[in-house]
Amino acid sequence: MEKTLRNIILAGAFVLPFIFFIVPGDMFFPFITGKNFAFRIIVEIMFGAFSALAILYPAYRPQKSLILISFAAFVGIIAVADIFGQGFLQSFWSNYERMDGLITLLHLLALLIVLITTMRTRGLYERLFDTSIAASIIMSLYGFAQLAGKFVIHQGATRLDGTFGNATYLAVYALFHIFLAALLSLRTGETWKRSWYGVAIALNLFILYHTATRGAMLGLLAGLIVAGAAYVLKGSGKGRKIAAGVIGGVVLVVGLFVAMKDAEWIRTSPVLGRFASISLEDTTTQSRFIIWGMALEGWKERPILGWGQEHFITVFNKYYKPELYKQEPFFDRAHNVFLDWLISGGILGLLAYLAIFFIAAWTLFRSRVFTALEGSVLIGLLAAYFVQNLFVFDNLGSYMLFVMVLGYVALVTKNQEPITKNRKEGKTDETYKNVVIATTLIATLFVLYVLNVKPYQANATLISALSSQEGLQKNLAFFEKALAYNSMGTSEAREQLAQIAARIVLSPAIAEVDKSAFNTLVRREMDEETKAGNNARAELLYGSYLKFTGAYDDAIAHLTRAMELSPGKQAMRMELGSAYLSKGDFAAAFPIMKEAYDLAPENETARDAYALAAVYAGDMKIAQELLVPVYGMPAAPTDEFTRAYAAHNDFATIVSIWQKRIADAQARGADSAQYHVSLAAAYIGTGQRAKAITELRTAISLDSAFKEQGEFYIKEIEAGRNP
Repeated sequence: MEKTLRNIILAGAFVLPFIFFIVPGDMFFPFITGKNFAFRIIVEIMFGAFSALAILYPAYRPQKSLILISFAAFVGIIAVADIFGQGFLQSFWSNYERMDGLITLLHLLALLIVLITTMRTRGLYERLFDTSIAASIIMSLYGFAQLAGKFVIHQGATRLDGTFGNATYLAVYALFHIFLAALLSLRTGETWKRSWYGVAIALNLFILYHTATRGAMLGLLAGLIVAGAAYVLKGSGKGRKIAAGVIGGVVLVVGLFVAMKDAEWIRTSPVLGRFASISLEDTTTQSRFIIWGMALEGWKERPILGWGQEHFITVFNKYYKPELYKQEPFFDRAHNVFLDWLISGGILGLLAYLAIFFIAAWTLFRSRVFTALEGSVLIGLLAAYFVQNLFVFDNLGSYMLFVMVLGYVALVTKNQEPITKNRKEGKTDETYKNVVIATTLIATLFVLYVLNVKPYQANATLISALSSQEGLQKNLAFFEKALAYNSMGTSEAREQLAQIAARIVLSPAIAEVDKSAFNTLVRREMDEETKAGNNARAELLYGSYLKFTGAYDDAIAHLTRAMELSPGKQAMRMELGSAYLSKGDFAAAFPIMKEAYDLAPENETARDAYALAAVYAGDMKIAQELLVPVYGMPAAPTDEFTRAYAAHNDFATIVSIWQKRIADAQARGADSAQYHVSLAAAYIGTGQRAKAITELRTAISLDSAFKEQGEFYIKEIEAGRNP
């Protein structure tokens, strides 16, 4: 019985390094969800087997470990923060895009407990690292295939992302394995093994470089410096001089790169160019500083236990700075792990997280089990991970590898021996064993179903709703089924439903009965989603949808709430102003658009929206001042401005708009036949009928299919009629 249970645990542990190759094609966010569901299922099975072992054999019960205690304390504090935060269910489940939340932390804690209590020999643990390193080599070969064009690079054209779908995630994965391979190369005296680890280091360095991830690269450099410094403090003899030389070498390489960063061969390199662009003036850097400042403002509001996990987006909306208008509209992470934990768990959560690093590093520094060089490499790994976390956010790959390293440090520093086969402890009769096994099996199956089966089914059904080609009624049925699971991902399903329905209601080719069915479902689900009244993104999405359907009063109510939740975001005010324009309430739209413009006048979209509202309100002077310097006319070359000036019968300006649009189309080699037809209509409005005929003839020459209709229009104009 003991052997079977322990083998289940070991099998799970040695399978885990390969879950990162899972990319199911039939799931929503396939790069994230497949790996995470696999991780959870494996850990739950491992923990179920461990629970039975711990009950039956006291030797398997957790022993005192500062690392385990610190990690458990961190998870406990975050759990309390989630319970008293902005919404426990969201904090617990997270979403399909991230698959984070309390559920992931609990699985990581379970994994750490299982590893510490069952993998009692150093050799066994290092074989686990060997397995992970082998997996990283396979991942590196996949990266080579991406560079060769055999596999698609999913993030840009050059930044490798492997099977993670994200270059940053692949970078930290490679970063861990560089240090792990270096550690194991120190642990072996066999030449072939050292060569194997050397290959692993070289391949992962190559992959790390080609991810062009600046945070991970800075982490690598910091890790090398810290590892060298640790050995200088703890080592002896020539090794200390070599360590000092490593530090000097890293500093020299960085200095030379900074000195030559403006060289053409660096600036034109897709990878080196990204590293050379690191500066305080860099747009990304400046936006990160702004977002970090917003995070600190949010922390001040809830300083002790924070907002709970998955609620940074609430802080982002509430303290949004208008100068971020060029960035993504919604950030759900601070792109700084420490600030993320400060928001999620307050100062207690952040201190608990930092304590894990401190205790692990202090344990290594004081350990007499590791050699000075081995301990320095592991301290360097912790430093590398710590530094890269200043610029990114965590994912399953970094979480899992970090926990494995913590388990290794906790195990080896205690110098534990294999569990002895003493079976006189506790009740071990067959009936008792069978009851324990049956109970843990039932509990494990229940957890597997609740935490995985329903969420997986909801996810698979959602992707069917998005991809089914069997007709709109079938898509609608899939949406209703996905929402009926009432599991994780419900918010994402509602958002996807609203976005699809918005396209449906705007399409003239879709039957009204289908539009009505989708509209009914959207209103029911989005009413539920916005019931709490604290989700700015949902309010904006729902308000925009209602505007498209012509429910202007309801749209205005939700968009007003969105603006209240995110007063600094121009997009909220512009969408609200647009709803008023669609309703025909120009007097209400004008001041709202002005407020949006005043938040960040450099925002071209806000400028044009303000000018459009001014035209509808009859204030042509503002449109002149804002747009003539940009377009050479008091209008932007868009349909919106065409309609606005048509409302004032200002066909002269409409002529200018279509002339500009024709010139732009010709400059980019696009078809402009329809534009000439529209210009002809504008000329008729100004009484220039001969010019209208000329434009129609130009349209016929550009589009032969328009000949019959165009000649009919020309005859009507020549006869003195307006076609």
